[in-house]
Amino acid sequence: MHNYNEILEKTKDIISQEIGNKKLFNKDVAEALGIKYDNFRKQKARGTIPYPEIMSFLAQRKISINWFFFNQLPESLIEPTSNHIILKYQKSIHASSGAGAINYHLDTTSLVIDKQLLDHIETNYSYTEIIKNVGDSNEPDIPDNSLLFIDVNDTYINSKSIYLINTPEGLYIKRIRISKDKHYMKSINSIYDDIELTEYKVIGRVKGVLIKL
Repeated sequence: MHNYNEILEKTKDIISQEIGNKKLFNKDVAEALGIKYDNFRKQKARGTIPYPEIMSFLAQRKISINWFFFNQLPESLIEPTSNHIILKYQKSIHASSGAGAINYHLDTTSLVIDKQLLDHIETNYSYTEIIKNVGDSNEPDIPDNSLLFIDVNDTYINSKSIYLINTPEGLYIKRIRISKDKHYMKSINSIYDDIELTEYKVIGRVKGVLIKL
């Protein structure tokens, strides 16, 4: 279930049970979700589902996302909402493994990820975002069109890690090599030469790769 009106009504049902089946208004729902009413009205007009706020709302009440979003039967509700987390997916921003890719129009969406996966790649829940890799300069480790988990709180440079790097030419996914006070972007694919960095910022460290087969 990802229809805005259905989600709104289901949220109202949950709140109504908590306050004694009283009549609810959109302002009450906005308050329960922790959203300013003006912002809530704009989201409603656009049909934009506030996934992060809903996930927090469900987690506080130990309500399964399987039941809430997919109407699964009670016997399938073993896995609680608290086992999942929502990450920002920068859908329209591509980080290049070859030439830099620049995108001016942000299109942030949300992906629901199992916390066990994030624990496995040892990334920080609060500071992890997802971005798509474009290009082959980091193959075979990072294929073209794979999704990357970026920990934006981890910017310490070491020679073995791979980073999301912002440069005047665009975003890159590369290792960083430092030699004689000069910094270079280094590809995994050996056919690509190192690129000297004169101006750059490390956005975060790549902590995991989700490959599309």
